[in-house]
Amino acid sequence: MEELAAALAEDDAAEDAGMHGDDRRTCHTHQCWAEDCADQPMHTNPSASR
Repeated sequence: MEELAAALAEDDAAEDAGMHGDDRRTCHTHQCWAEDCADQPMHTNPSASR
């Protein structure tokens, strides 16, 4: 869990510095690894609700 928390913080900082959100390794919305929720409707169809 500590590795995920560190990666979330790194991705947040990188995105604040100009990195495109699609380049994140983590999901800011779900607070998990991006690959774990890539198929969620919110990501595949942003207009869909949770």
